[in-house]
Amino acid sequence: MGLVNDVYSCFHCTSIGASHIRKGTVCQDHSASLETDRYVLTVVSDGHGGVDYFRSDRGSRFAAEAFCSCVADALDLPEEAPEPAHGFLQNRARNFADALLACRTEKQTEEQMRWFIRSLVTRWNMLIDADLEADPFREGDLAEVSEKAKLRYLAGERVQAAYGATLIGAVVTEDFWFGVQIGDGKCVAFDHAGTDTEPIPWDEQCFLNLTTSLCDSDAAGEFRFCFSRELPAAVFVGSDGIDGSFKNQRHLHNFYRVVLTSFAQEDAQQAAEELGAYLPQLSAQGSADDVSVGCILNLGHIRANDGLYAKRKEPYLKIFRVGNLGAEHASDVYAQTGEIEASEGIVGLDVLGCDGFRQGVMEFQILSVTENGASVSVGGTEYAVTPLKRAEIQESRTVDGACQYDTLILQCVLK
Repeated sequence: MGLVNDVYSCFHCTSIGASHIRKGTVCQDHSASLETDRYVLTVVSDGHGGVDYFRSDRGSRFAAEAFCSCVADALDLPEEAPEPAHGFLQNRARNFADALLACRTEKQTEEQMRWFIRSLVTRWNMLIDADLEADPFREGDLAEVSEKAKLRYLAGERVQAAYGATLIGAVVTEDFWFGVQIGDGKCVAFDHAGTDTEPIPWDEQCFLNLTTSLCDSDAAGEFRFCFSRELPAAVFVGSDGIDGSFKNQRHLHNFYRVVLTSFAQEDAQQAAEELGAYLPQLSAQGSADDVSVGCILNLGHIRANDGLYAKRKEPYLKIFRVGNLGAEHASDVYAQTGEIEASEGIVGLDVLGCDGFRQGVMEFQILSVTENGASVSVGGTEYAVTPLKRAEIQESRTVDGACQYDTLILQCVLK
């Protein structure tokens, strides 16, 4: 393949959140990227909000610094043989890259990745120790923290919590790529066929404002990772302020497709600057949180195959209802239409104005959504709807000798 940075480019940008601007608080996100002839990397880190995490802006910066330095230590070729303390020596490798390439089982790969993760957590803690030695907590620093945290910090216990932060980092080499993550945020990867995935497993402990963190006592064990010998066309890492600005996964992935189209059609530096300039607007219209994006791109492939990475159409449900069920007179007939974006959850027809005379089907559930359709449940019966296949739900009864009926039609359209 040649030098990695001849094929891949990387970029990063961070913007303070709209809510932080309103409150006058600092940006707690940090991002970084680096190109060398052996690897390219990108990393984002999100410092925790809340008064007890009053140095989380430093914690996110230290997280990015620790990731960059650990990747350098792991992947650069040493001038001398590695010290025995390095875990990759167990298979007589020169460095971490050789050790990973020598792995033949998932267990061996996980052992090597866990070695890297432990070194990353250790490095982050070392940076915090150095910061505390140079700038110890003062009474004024602790004025706003909770009493519980204040007593703990003054006793020198779990001081890392003040620096709490999440991290997502990705590295591409000539022979493989990997990503590591602790906490929330999303890593989205695109292969050379244009397929998008979220390759790092999700952590169910990350829910609403709860997240795992580098400051946890078992941070190394809480890290997740992905590893592949199939090189990506693009990898994005984004803090939770990014994915929190979108309604669902499809919208998030489509955002990155728009970014890829920008890089495919414009000068790379200009595209990166436009992305950075857009982030404040994204925060203001979305999560209001700090936002960070890092990306690694095979620009040559993306530009030669830009159609594979174009924004995809979103599925919408068209709703048509006609009938006279519940009418005072059989001649009273309703005909109503509505349209909604297909998104999992309960849909109340009364909210859409498609409730007829409030009898018959009053709601349905969207069970799942794909690129080309949706699965819906109406009255306990499941239907698949696509642009070519619609669901038709009929109900009829005889009232005072007159037939009353209700017909609900659901169809998917892409737009």
